[in-house]
Amino acid sequence: MLLSGRRHHTFSPPITSHSQPPTGLRLLKTTTPRASIQASKKPPPRPWPEPRRQWRWRRSSGDAVQPPPLVEASVSGAGSEKKSFWAAVSLIIGTAVGPGMLALPSATIRSGMLPSTVTILISWAYVVSSIVLVAELSFAAMEGGGVDEVSFTGLASSTLGATFGGVVAVVYAALSFSLIVACVAGIGSLVSQLFPAVNLVTANALFPCFSGVLIAFFPFKAVDGVNRLLCGLMLVSITALVVTGVSVGRSSMLNSLGYACWSPSAILPAIPVTVLTLGFHVITPFICKIVGDSVYDARRAILIGGAVPLIMVLSWNAVILGLAGASGNAKFDDPIKLLLSVNPAALAAVRGFAFAALATSLIGYAVSFPKQLADTLELIVKRFSPERGSVDSAGAGGGRGRNGVILTWTVLIIPIFIVSFFSTAFANALDFAGVYANCFLFGILPPVMTWIYRTQKRKSSPDSCEDILPGGNAALMMLFSAAVVLAFWH
Repeated sequence: MLLSGRRHHTFSPPITSHSQPPTGLRLLKTTTPRASIQASKKPPPRPWPEPRRQWRWRRSSGDAVQPPPLVEASVSGAGSEKKSFWAAVSLIIGTAVGPGMLALPSATIRSGMLPSTVTILISWAYVVSSIVLVAELSFAAMEGGGVDEVSFTGLASSTLGATFGGVVAVVYAALSFSLIVACVAGIGSLVSQLFPAVNLVTANALFPCFSGVLIAFFPFKAVDGVNRLLCGLMLVSITALVVTGVSVGRSSMLNSLGYACWSPSAILPAIPVTVLTLGFHVITPFICKIVGDSVYDARRAILIGGAVPLIMVLSWNAVILGLAGASGNAKFDDPIKLLLSVNPAALAAVRGFAFAALATSLIGYAVSFPKQLADTLELIVKRFSPERGSVDSAGAGGGRGRNGVILTWTVLIIPIFIVSFFSTAFANALDFAGVYANCFLFGILPPVMTWIYRTQKRKSSPDSCEDILPGGNAALMMLFSAAVVLAFWH
């Protein structure tokens, strides 16, 4: 299974063994046709660039006798199917756009269209910069450890130490789980609205069970195909909503540009909502696993995939603020009700967008969280019972391995029962996710961990000074300061 974290190694006997006579090469020439000899001399296909593969082999192998081509052959079978740049982009688009986007104009109405647009752009730059730092740390950990996938737990433990890394791991696992609970609750609510006769538990379980079967028992190409279909539904739905709003309020959208309030009390409420709406830190380590061969591929995917949600958010915000000005409703609590009051036929597009946004987010969390959960359990076991060894996290990425299937279904089934028997689970989960995502895990930690990593890297190799995020320590300080301000404001 492609989402599995296990590395399959198939070792072939070396060409020169002790049982082969010294004249084996001459015997081969006399008994084998010349075409076969030339074919045998062709090097095996390399799924990774030469410098990176050789560096990873020297770092991960302590035996100088073992030849590097054996490691190359071990990943050639799955590498071509596992790596997909556009699959990573579609996963970013689906996860970054959440249903919270529909309620964003409620937080931007006080400032007006122009100040809110500037605020959204700055918030997006902050989010993308922080995510690029997580990608830089993820690729460094993958290359340093010789593994195909890492988790936020591994990043925190390697840079902050085992003790503080354990605290971060538990909080991060709680955050990821709360996001899954929120997605399950939202999808179940939509299914109940469309099919009132369906039992509540069944309504909550339909899509999570479908996702569990898809992720656990089908190749990643199938998961990617479903995710792209849902992204297409989301894009069509938001386009229909924007077109509906423009057709009704196009005369007032230009007039709404005349109102602008640059007061901090009017601007600041929109920043946490925007950061949470456009953020996709949770799936970044998994994105680094499937995106390509280098951190530059990840940065390009983050910029492309993150630009699509930005355009959608800006368009939706402009349309709703224009409608609010047209209707004379300068203060409103629900942008959806405002749009439906103008055109009730937009309800289908609203439901389509909400379902697609929640479904794609759930898929993104479900393929990335099992690895995080496995690493967290392994850290806890090592912390309290070091003599018992570690938890086997192979297959934790949702593959066909037994542990992968168990973890995938665990993170999907438990939220079904939580949502079915606790009516406030959706609101509480979003409140928890908003506070910790904006203030601690994805605001403060990435610049701190990156500063520690870069300091250690420059001490070990002074010539290696290229940073994936421009600006050096000044950029890290700006991101850290912004996160601290958001934390105090919360």
